[in-house]
Amino acid sequence: MRRALLVLGAVLPLLAVTACGDAQSRSSAGAASSATGPVTVEDCAGRDVTFGTTPERVVALDGYAAQALVRLGLADKVVGTGFPAPFAADTSPHREQLAKIPVLSDKPPVTEVVAAQRPDVVVTAFSAFGGPPGSPKDADLTTMGVKGLTACMPEGGDAGGGGALTDLTPTYDYLRKLGAVFRVPDRAEQVVSELRARARAVADRAGPAGAKPRVLVLQDNPVAGQPIQTAGVNTIAHALITMAGGQSLFTDISSMHAEVSPEQVVQRDPEVIWVVTDYTFAKVRGPELVDAVKDNPLLANTTAAKRGRIVSTSQFRVSFPSPLNVDGLEQLATQMRGG
Repeated sequence: MRRALLVLGAVLPLLAVTACGDAQSRSSAGAASSATGPVTVEDCAGRDVTFGTTPERVVALDGYAAQALVRLGLADKVVGTGFPAPFAADTSPHREQLAKIPVLSDKPPVTEVVAAQRPDVVVTAFSAFGGPPGSPKDADLTTMGVKGLTACMPEGGDAGGGGALTDLTPTYDYLRKLGAVFRVPDRAEQVVSELRARARAVADRAGPAGAKPRVLVLQDNPVAGQPIQTAGVNTIAHALITMAGGQSLFTDISSMHAEVSPEQVVQRDPEVIWVVTDYTFAKVRGPELVDAVKDNPLLANTTAAKRGRIVSTSQFRVSFPSPLNVDGLEQLATQMRGG
């Protein structure tokens, strides 16, 4: 995992936020709160990004990033957001705060729309800029004279390769990075501590080390003769399965959206089928998708189907680094235990 280096003025010591950043002291975070010097963070490509002043006009390309900003008390700085769909999975009081943010587009907004907001920073929970068609690339931000902040997944997390993700380090690191740039590190550390405490409580309730049910992530209703959509090990979904006390059915694939054959699924025999709903490419969504999976004859001979262990969570909680990842973890763990 990349690390973010925070440079807080010439007279302050170097503060490192790493993948193991839980050792960061409260005293260092407090010093950052009062700093007026430049802050430098390392982006996902290992490049330094320096902020001379605290950003005041922020565009969030996606609802996940907006949710992080709201948790940090920065809602008033967000002049617009794209892809607000994740807001539907949020809860009070955050949902009401998110509803006040101007929506620029149902999708990540295109470059021209972003530029029109005159932002001094653009943020996204994706690992890189320019993925969604028309949305700003790094070169576009440079042309605008605007800095950008992304969430960092493990190398290969979006395209294969790299090691398995087994915790929520990407989510915690992103919150800390935003906290550093906006000079609210104490608030960021508080949010991270609260999320980690909830995650530890889930781990404490997990079954014995040897009792790890095999979990299939399912993103759409399988169709005969077509590949099944699942998720690999370099994903938030895999981390949540691990933290909830399960084991992924497919530890030999890595990407967020992978294709496997129905024969492979039956052969490996999942004990739990975790339906991750609400992907735009799915033929049906929400409860309708879950019902379709329960009735699907392609899965009827799996242990999960025979025992009725088909559970579900919205992708808005478990796909990208987001404060709602722990909500997804708690939901998955509760459903896996059948309680």
